[in-house]
Amino acid sequence: MIKLSPRLQIVYDMIPACDTVADVGCDHGYLSIALLENGVAKRVIPMDVNKGPLSKAQENIQAAGFMDQSDLRLSDGLAKLSPDEADVICICGMGGALIQRIISAGIAVAKSAKLMIIEPQSEYLELRTFLMNQGFVIDDEDLTCEENKIYPIIKFHYEADESKRITYTTAQLEYGPKVIEKTPELLIKLLDKNESEYSSIINKLERGGASEVAAARCQELRAELEIITQIKNSL
Repeated sequence: MIKLSPRLQIVYDMIPACDTVADVGCDHGYLSIALLENGVAKRVIPMDVNKGPLSKAQENIQAAGFMDQSDLRLSDGLAKLSPDEADVICICGMGGALIQRIISAGIAVAKSAKLMIIEPQSEYLELRTFLMNQGFVIDDEDLTCEENKIYPIIKFHYEADESKRITYTTAQLEYGPKVIEKTPELLIKLLDKNESEYSSIINKLERGGASEVAAARCQELRAELEIITQIKNSL
């Protein structure tokens, strides 16, 4: 039995029993193997833009005996996936801007999936804003910590019915509506960490003398601190 990292375990736990899962940026293929081993998915499509990781994934999937249920593809994002081909699409372990580019370039494919699960490692506000503006609704979220950095894992689907779409607040777009709702310990840790960092930067900038750039940055950080206070007061 394959053992998943805590990060991939959260992704795995978010995937319901289904026919086909596409894993974009499949790395070593561990998620695909776990899904097949436990009968969560009947078929997997591991995808990667680089030959090295895809070759390693193929090697591991072959060793596990699941080649018949696997369709490995060398693909830049969703380029080699067709609409309605996968029930679930996972895109994990990348920067938020790259995930946004992948979804944007393959928007018809993304909207055709029953659900998507992503694990961005940066640009959370921009990415959630993009998803909201494209008509996606967040179903679930969790936080994971690797190498002292806290990342969100976001599960969402495209909502064709405009009346069922949700307009999220800035605080929800920054930290995640479901994360705030659940209030995991990692959220408190993240809020405290960001509060300390932002306050420290403001103090340094103010000590460094006045400049338009410094003043603008201080204003941005104070807005961030206001969001943190708002979330903490709501918990």
